[in-house]
Amino acid sequence: MKISLNVSERLFAINILNQFKGNHETLSFILDDIKGFAITEADWKAAKRVVKESKDDKGQPVSSWIWNDEKGGVKEIVVSEQVTKYLIEDIEKRNKEGEFTLQDKAVITLNKKLIDAK
Repeated sequence: MKISLNVSERLFAINILNQFKGNHETLSFILDDIKGFAITEADWKAAKRVVKESKDDKGQPVSSWIWNDEKGGVKEIVVSEQVTKYLIEDIEKRNKEGEFTLQDKAVITLNKKLIDAK
């Protein structure tokens, strides 16, 4: 299946896929598909990424990243049925458990695009 994703949607999907725990059959599809989600330095440059360094309340270094998805554009990715299913199921599970915050707003469009691609 082909799906067009912006930087935030790809980053959210990568985070889900990096946390995969399961059978080796699904893992083999994830290993093939995750390459398409990659965000290159050129992608970050186009999205005008800015990295801000600061310290938390304990004095530990903290980085925050800001970028513009509109300027970064979209990338068309081919995603297997198994990976699409895994991403949708993980998003549904996290939704039921109320795990999403304002930082996860890309999940809304990612989920819709995955469901529409099915």
